Amino acid sequence: MKAITIQQPYAFEIMTGQKTIELGARDTLHRGELLICSARKPAFSQEEMEEMEEEYGCLFLYGQALCVVRLSDVRPMKKGDEEKALADKFNPEAYSWVLEDVRPVIPFPVKGQQGLFDVDDHLVSISPFRYGEPVMVKRGTIAKDFGIDFSGWHGRTSETVVIEEGEARIRVKWDSLTLKNIPPSVIEKCEKEEVDWTSVLLRFQELEHSEARDTLEDVDDAIDIIIEENPSIFEEQ
Repeated sequence: MKAITIQQPYAFEIMTGQKTIELGARDTLHRGELLICSARKPAFSQEEMEEMEEEYGCLFLYGQALCVVRLSDVRPMKKGDEEKALADKFNPEAYSWVLEDVRPVIPFPVKGQQGLFDVDDHLVSISPFRYGEPVMVKRGTIAKDFGIDFSGWHGRTSETVVIEEGEARIRVKWDSLTLKNIPPSVIEKCEKEEVDWTSVLLRFQELEHSEARDTLEDVDDAIDIIIEENPSIFEEQ
């Protein structure tokens, strides 16, 4: 499979569907599937990257394969491409690489190279869930450490990670309705043990596709309300 190395945060923005045009200095005859890999060196300073991680609610992966896209077109940049490329201004000398059909992959290390390069197809495993997709936890999914039955909880998929045992997990960020129903005792325990109560890592087989029940703004509002209504939990944190 053809691959390309892109610096963070741009690789993350492609994986999440925010950036649908990548601006390059060169044309290419390649069309079709393209593996997006993150470079080891970020585009900005460490401090700036940490601020972006906080803004996006993620941890950027470096030197990893992130997603497969379909490169549908490569053409000279035209006015109006700036928005889709998340660029500040129009560059008449740039080429617009039009990216479609983003499919996250289970991350694996990739040594970046200049221009397009080849990666063994056998290394590429497509995730069954796209980034930000509404999901519901299947019945019988229990967090043994906390004694929580996650059955029927709803959320949206986030990044895919490979844990120490080599198994892939996907982060699910709870939707606003689920957040409002989390018992305060569970939130308090998570806070004391420095565990994120707004999301969880689950196995692919523990999830099924669902329909969105709210917006991302509703999620932010729910978190703010929970913090405001439970000062005894958060005031010491």
